[in-house]
Amino acid sequence: MIKARGFKGGGVSVDHRVPFKSGPIENAFLPMNAVVVLRETSLSVEPFPVVSVGQEVMEGQLLARSAGPGSTNVHSPIPGIVRRIRATVTPEGYESNSILVSLEGSFSVLGKKPERYLWKSLNKADIAHIVQEKGIVRVSSGEPLSEILSERSSRPGFVLVVNALEMDPYRRTEEELLSIRPEDVIDGCAIAARVARPARIVLAVDARLSPEIEGRLKGIIEASELEMSIMSFSRRHPQDMPRQIAESLEIVDQSALFILEPSTLVALHDAVVANKPHIEQYVYVGGGAIKSPAILKARIGAPIGDLIEECGGLVGRPDAIVLGGPFRGRAVADLDASVTRTTQAVLALTSEETKPAPERPCVRCGDCVAVCPEGLDPYSMLKLLRAGRGEAAIAAGLDRCTSCGACAYACRSRIPLVRDFRAARASEALR
Repeated sequence: MIKARGFKGGGVSVDHRVPFKSGPIENAFLPMNAVVVLRETSLSVEPFPVVSVGQEVMEGQLLARSAGPGSTNVHSPIPGIVRRIRATVTPEGYESNSILVSLEGSFSVLGKKPERYLWKSLNKADIAHIVQEKGIVRVSSGEPLSEILSERSSRPGFVLVVNALEMDPYRRTEEELLSIRPEDVIDGCAIAARVARPARIVLAVDARLSPEIEGRLKGIIEASELEMSIMSFSRRHPQDMPRQIAESLEIVDQSALFILEPSTLVALHDAVVANKPHIEQYVYVGGGAIKSPAILKARIGAPIGDLIEECGGLVGRPDAIVLGGPFRGRAVADLDASVTRTTQAVLALTSEETKPAPERPCVRCGDCVAVCPEGLDPYSMLKLLRAGRGEAAIAAGLDRCTSCGACAYACRSRIPLVRDFRAARASEALR
């Protein structure tokens, strides 16, 4: 295993990790009512519904069809009856139609022996068609995987990185998938490589990966005949973000980097090998207010409250419920928010973890500047925004901010830097 040198400046140390018991990933209980959000990102074109209220649908049946760039096919996660189609405001703040399916009828995927296709007999066009038809998205971004693979196949010379890094103290999903389903992750990588044809493949892992798992991965890679190198990275947030990975691999042009996480590769594998649409998502459920943290394989559209209940419920009043990690995640107002194809974690954080405190005046300590991996001056940008000088804030680097959260984490005055930067970039005034 080769040790990567890490990115040069900024970042925060995250050596501490919340205790977690590794083991088999259980299937979450099926939701009685699945609310399936049609758009995965604010910039994508909304898929067009192909079902109507009152219609009976099968598990895996097409609910909405791709309608343009950034749009994907959406399938029913459960068999049942379509009860409602209406606009919903997502936790990210954008509006999307959603389809409510009430559980009823028999299953066509659950409990059935999965089909197994010999994908190596498929050509590039066949694989691309399956990926598009099954609605597979890149879990980290919500982008249609078929579009990304197609675009990459027309630009040779790029590096494909299987990103199993998780730099916050909580999440374990990608690491667990790499240890529990390594054959499927590597197989998924081989499928992606068949379509996109990268010049080089790198498996990025935590430096603390156990020697047993490392040895098993090397054996699987050799058997797959993939030319893949394993590189270990030290724990420093935001090492798992694209620019920091590119810098660590000494790739000058970030566009020459193509990153896929194990959860995306497992979804790709299941689509091509087992003919399965993207109707499930691996979700880490944890935080100090959760009785028994676990990774669950949940159906898309399931309420996050159901997942929390399955992990033993809440042991105290949480100060915040967060979707995603503690650095880059978003707080939700209630437990009815639905699991989507990009939901990687649900955290119920106590006040001891969030450490709530009122915002105080900046003391000009410079901590936010020191930890910014992009070399920006976060407080100066915020000062410009609060003075109504949006164009000056952009000139100072606002559009280069990746919302990694390092500055807000380090701020001793508890200034909500990332929150305000996100709001500013989303506002019409800066477009």
